[in-house]
Amino acid sequence: MAQYHRLSDASASDHSTSVSPGVIKKLKEQGYTIEKELGRGASGMAFLVKDTEGDPYVIKQMNSRDEEELDAVRKEVEILKNLSFGYIVTYVNSFEDKEAEFFYIVMEYCAGGDLNERMKAQKERGFFEEQQILDWCVQICLALQYIHEERRNILHRDIKPQNIYLTEDGYINLGDFGYSTVQKRADPYTSSVRGAELYHSPEVSDNQYTSKSDIYSLGWVLYDLCMLEVWSDFKRRRFQQASHDMGYPLQFSNLYSQDLQELIKEMLGCCPMTRPSAEEILAKPFLRDALERNRRFPKALEQRFMMSLKIFDKTYTERYDHFEALVTEWGKTTDSLEEVHRKCTVGALSGSVIGAAGGITAVVGAILAPFTFGASLIVTGVGIGVGVAGGVAGAASSITNAVKQKSLRENIQRIQQNFTDVAPLIKSLNALRRVLRVIQKFRDFVCDSSDNVQMSCNVGRSRLVCGTELMHLGLLANVGRIAAQTARVGRAAAAATAAVTGVLSGLLVIVDTVFIVKDSIDIHQMRQGQVDDPKKVKSSLLKSIAEMRKTHTDLCNVLKEIKETREELKEYIKEAMVYRA
Repeated sequence: MAQYHRLSDASASDHSTSVSPGVIKKLKEQGYTIEKELGRGASGMAFLVKDTEGDPYVIKQMNSRDEEELDAVRKEVEILKNLSFGYIVTYVNSFEDKEAEFFYIVMEYCAGGDLNERMKAQKERGFFEEQQILDWCVQICLALQYIHEERRNILHRDIKPQNIYLTEDGYINLGDFGYSTVQKRADPYTSSVRGAELYHSPEVSDNQYTSKSDIYSLGWVLYDLCMLEVWSDFKRRRFQQASHDMGYPLQFSNLYSQDLQELIKEMLGCCPMTRPSAEEILAKPFLRDALERNRRFPKALEQRFMMSLKIFDKTYTERYDHFEALVTEWGKTTDSLEEVHRKCTVGALSGSVIGAAGGITAVVGAILAPFTFGASLIVTGVGIGVGVAGGVAGAASSITNAVKQKSLRENIQRIQQNFTDVAPLIKSLNALRRVLRVIQKFRDFVCDSSDNVQMSCNVGRSRLVCGTELMHLGLLANVGRIAAQTARVGRAAAAATAAVTGVLSGLLVIVDTVFIVKDSIDIHQMRQGQVDDPKKVKSSLLKSIAEMRKTHTDLCNVLKEIKETREELKEYIKEAMVYRA
């Protein structure tokens, strides 16, 4: 199985749905936090989750006690691992909880829901425009062309509206490859009775399946998009399919062109050999404009990329210098706090030593009193004086450093309050990273589009659009590296921000406590460079200082990476500033 659409066929659960603590713990161990349950079925559940960087994903949990189902899940994972395409749902990760007998698969989250949901909503409003249907048709055919390609030979085997997802940018992602198989070249047919009843082809009843069977299923999807009235009435829909299989002509609305109607009829041919392949469909003259629109970055994705560049550049200009100054102040405060602590501890120790010497002298004088009379009184007096001097020295050190502590405390509070000012910069960079990650999926289109770029220029499209296309060619060469760099920044910034909050909050309590003598050992080791790991420091305060030093180093690296990322994107930012949607 392994399809989260099967789970989501049931109504999506609200936040009150109980999820076992073991599941929550397992997902947290893998770096995911459950946002909500999407649905559940007999063999598993599906969740909307967020990772440590705040990115949304779908996690499908499958019962691994059933070996047949588990084999299907593993098969899906193996297929998805090797697929990276603009119109196919991206596989992210998978892991198993052997103790609880659950298998988890992490997938790209498609915020637009599935096509089935969209069709239900559209039925209430009217009908789909033909251009929209043609765009979706081309997008799905491009995905099928990709998986049917000879070097892959992958059959989907379960194409239906519930397995076709919509992204936040409105284009299609073909998903749920749990029933897929890699077709052996020597075997033109693959045995299977899988697939939704209303979408499987006649040959499936004979336990045979080819790439043309996927085309047949897609034909019924297109028919349903054209005929929402028929699709929404289950009995009527079944009757229409049965009539078609018996040779009666399909009924179409006059809203749609003869070209589209004829294409659907060809795709629904009873004999697989008469059906067009995905490649042949894409070669249809009436689909030329739709193919040109969709064999490139989706327009909405391009707009989101340009907007993300603008927002990142704006927040960089507004906040980078402030962030840099804050990190510098963080470093200076760390140095000052360590120095104050050192002086205070040394002062306290000196006072203690002097006081102890005076006490010993006084005791010696008292012991000698019966024997030395006046001389012993002098010794005792000197001892008392030295003890008082030691106490005064210790007190003076404590008072002086307490004043400095107050100043440092105010600095720490100010840093803590101002650190939230840099959050928009990190947020804008993360938003840009998410777009870049999606753009990577379309690299095949852009790398193969040099002819299209030249054609676009020749037919008189604006120089700006042509320039944007060329920019995409350059971007794709670097997008992996830039996306990885922004991901590093996001992770480092998230860790540093958590450290800032945790360290400073704890530090504000610690600086109000009395320093203890054992800190002197840690001070010596830290000044000698012997302690780099905060976990090895015994003193609570010095542990916090060590953590502050580590966080300062992390923040400096974040600053450097952000600056380098902006430099990498400089040319694209220039394009974004003059981009017209």
